[in-house]
Amino acid sequence: MIDSDLVDAPDTADDGMTAHTRVYLVLQTLHSMGPGLHPLRRIIDESGVTKSTVHRILSAGVAAKHLIHRAPGRYGIATDVANHRPDASVHLPLAHDSALDRETTTLQRQTAQVAMAFGAVLIDDTPGRLMLNHSYGRRSDFQAAFNHTDVDAKVALRYSPMTADAAGLAILAHLDGAPQSHLMREIRSEGYVLTQSPLPDWKMLGVPLWRGSTVYGALAVMGLRPQMERNRREYAAAALACAARLSHRCELGSGQMRLAS
Repeated sequence: MIDSDLVDAPDTADDGMTAHTRVYLVLQTLHSMGPGLHPLRRIIDESGVTKSTVHRILSAGVAAKHLIHRAPGRYGIATDVANHRPDASVHLPLAHDSALDRETTTLQRQTAQVAMAFGAVLIDDTPGRLMLNHSYGRRSDFQAAFNHTDVDAKVALRYSPMTADAAGLAILAHLDGAPQSHLMREIRSEGYVLTQSPLPDWKMLGVPLWRGSTVYGALAVMGLRPQMERNRREYAAAALACAARLSHRCELGSGQMRLAS
């Protein structure tokens, strides 16, 4: 069966490569992308092999059970897929189409950057922020940057002390009893904060999430440095609007906090 991604994918030249070389390039490309499933179009683009040849190689790999195929048009190395939870290092499972998931996806589409949601962790000696959800849409550059960064950065993106970056600082600035330094006062005044993210060359913008008068988390927009610095006010406005909608949905009922649908 021919994948729909093949219909309009641009063809390229194999430049006289041998059949063995083409197979090696396609498999090397899959390995370099990291564990999990990857779009056919990206495999074609990054391998430099023609779309028809890539499709034949991938189909043969699936038939030999070395590769795995999932519709629509995503492939991965079988052992990697079997041992991989998609984005496990930066994602906690949420109910599909939850309010948080919907708003994170909306924020990503509005900004064309990476959108993330964090919860406050206040039960340790050092308060921290924990990633609850994220959406990166078509930003394969984020996926590549995450796959190729070191383990410490991956862990820091998922969980860090509140002082580490914008997501935590947006929470910390609004906690009761938080030190009111110049930075904290500035964050409160502006409504958002922009800092370096755990990923090199990527910056993060954070805004607080509220339940009544209590801050319980943060929304963040993350992108490459030039875009974030140039469009910071536009991204802040979009994040604050999403945060306001989430905060409005967050109600106190029967002694438990819930996100109203």
